[in-house]
Amino acid sequence: MKRRFAWFVLLFLACGPAVSPVLAKEKARIENLTIHVGEESLAVSFSARNCFTPKIEEIIQSGIPATLTLSVRLYQKRSFWKDKRLAAFKLIRTIRYDNIKKLYQVTFKEGEPTVVFEDFGELKRRVTQVENLRVMPQEQLREGVIYYISVKARLEPVKLPFRLGNLFFLASSRKTQTDWLVQKFRVGVFVVPERGDKGE
Repeated sequence: MKRRFAWFVLLFLACGPAVSPVLAKEKARIENLTIHVGEESLAVSFSARNCFTPKIEEIIQSGIPATLTLSVRLYQKRSFWKDKRLAAFKLIRTIRYDNIKKLYQVTFKEGEPTVVFEDFGELKRRVTQVENLRVMPQEQLREGVIYYISVKARLEPVKLPFRLGNLFFLASSRKTQTDWLVQKFRVGVFVVPERGDKGE
């Protein structure tokens, strides 16, 4: 009986911090979502907040890479049919820590040069902000039609080779993600953003 109780205590100590809502910090979210319809294109800007929890920061600094995925979708609202998806983007930023050089390396897009950071705070500000992402040519938008932008962020450790599976098991439950933030608009008219499970 004592042995069974001891195993229960160890299991609680091992799993409790990962699931306890009391220890959870402020929830990750998308904020500062701005839609700009210019003469040439529709563009969006936004930032992802509270994605980097202390545990994920610890995982990154232990040498396990992490990937931040920022999803952006544009829909046309329709009354009697399923809403039409007009555009979809995934901005993927892979973060690696070089324990020897004590530097953080970020790949913003496949094929582009790696960007190096010395300060982790600067890295977080850079990777979680999107400025003037071109979504669609302005000429393809019609007046009087309701559109909406959906934005979501997800940060998670990169899957490791099988021989390192034990490390990934410890890291796999540490991902953070935001709800979809949805903002409706017409050309020249904007509506207050909504949060929730939309934009799928």
